[in-house]
Amino acid sequence: VSVAIKNEFKNIQEPLVINIRVNAGYIPKEHWIQQPATGAGRIIGEICHFIDLMQYFTGAEPVKVFAEPIFTDNTRITPEDNIAVVIKFSDGSVGNLAYIANGDKALPKERIEVFGAGNTGVINDFRDGIFYRNNKPVKLRSSGKGHREEVKAFLNAVKDGKESPVSFRSICLTTLTTFRISESIITGLPQQIASDVYNNT
Repeated sequence: VSVAIKNEFKNIQEPLVINIRVNAGYIPKEHWIQQPATGAGRIIGEICHFIDLMQYFTGAEPVKVFAEPIFTDNTRITPEDNIAVVIKFSDGSVGNLAYIANGDKALPKERIEVFGAGNTGVINDFRDGIFYRNNKPVKLRSSGKGHREEVKAFLNAVKDGKESPVSFRSICLTTLTTFRISESIITGLPQQIASDVYNNT
C-alpha cells in the first residue's frame, strides 16, 4: 500500500504534509525494549521506522525536528512512549508523528495520511488504504504489511549486486533524527539535523 501511495505522489512537485498516528500500546519500564543496552527505548527502536517512511514518501532528507512528550505523576509510564514529533524535510515537507502508548488496544495500531497538491492518501495498518484525487476515492489493498516485500527487495539487491533499496545515508539520517528527538525532549527546543555528516555515503 505504501508503494501505491508513493507512486500516486511521484509527479507532484510540491511539499507534502504527512500525519502518522501510532497506537503503540503500553510496555512496562522493565521490558527489554525500554532498556538502554538492549532495546534502546521506543524512540530509537520503533519511531525510527516511521521516520524512514516519511523519507520514502517525500524523497527528501530530515533537516529539523521538535519533540514533546507527556509528563505525568504516574510512575508506570515512560514519558517518551507518548510523544508528538514534528519533522521538517529538505524539500519543505512536514511530517507529524503521534506515538501513543496510553490508548486503547481496540483502536487499530497505525494510520497514515499524506497530503499534497489537492491529493490525499490514507493507509490503515499497512493493510489497506484509499487515495483521493478529484473528489474520487480509490481503494488500495495489500496481502500483508510489507515485511515480505522488504526482505525480498533486500535479498534481490544482494543477489544481483545492486544498491540497497534503502541507502546507507538515509539510514544514518533516520538514526541521527532519533538522537535529535531525544535532545529536543531534554532541551525543549527544535534540533537541527546535520545532513553534511554523511556526505561520503
